Amino acid sequence: MPIRAVILDYGHTIVDFRRTEEALLEAYRQIRERIEAALEIDAPEVGHLIDRVANEVDRLVGASYEAQRMEELDVLQVFDEVLRNVLGLEVPRDVVGHIVALDHSAFTNTITVTPENLGVLAELKSKGLLLGMISNVTLLPDLMRADIEALGIGQYLDAALFSSEVGVRKPDARIFTAMLEQLGVRPSEAVFVGDRVNDDIAGAKGVGMRAVLTHEFRQEEIVDDPRPDAVIARLQELPRVVERLREGEP
Repeated sequence: MPIRAVILDYGHTIVDFRRTEEALLEAYRQIRERIEAALEIDAPEVGHLIDRVANEVDRLVGASYEAQRMEELDVLQVFDEVLRNVLGLEVPRDVVGHIVALDHSAFTNTITVTPENLGVLAELKSKGLLLGMISNVTLLPDLMRADIEALGIGQYLDAALFSSEVGVRKPDARIFTAMLEQLGVRPSEAVFVGDRVNDDIAGAKGVGMRAVLTHEFRQEEIVDDPRPDAVIARLQELPRVVERLREGEP
């Protein structure tokens, strides 16, 4: 079947997904002020909040992924439980939502996309291909969409899905199937591009897609089948690889 669509992972595929210490400190300075205003208390110092809240949330999310859970966590619930159980604070739901948004801002103010990687998306689009994105992320989907629009990525995408809105993570077949349905293509007509061997490569191959492993930001070793159809060192190699796959070349 001809290739009609390219679907990409987000973090460590299009962008280097991380947050700087400076951005995290600024986010939690604002979180401290929000807690004090909402609860009329003297909130813990910023460093303490980062240690007890941000790091604990990261630990819970990381443990869920390490356990290979397919169901995505509810980030609002996670923050609510950490604030209550770790800090002993009963925080109104709307304030929890604001805290989650402020925590997210540390990513927003750190993540950038290179002109070269934006150029890859533009080149693929110019070839008449449909473009999609699937990301495993606990962060709220509306905040993620705002980020990809601000970065200039959204203009090239025909669809984007986040595990936090679908409810399941890659390699669960349901999130891949949902994307294929949105794009209106069959699995054999799509190529998936990602940095994780199990989540991205095995997940995509499991539903019948072709798959490309990228080593630009992370370098996972391939030890078992299914193996990717191609491995690229940088995303800039992708248009050439897709063209070869479209032509039926190995």
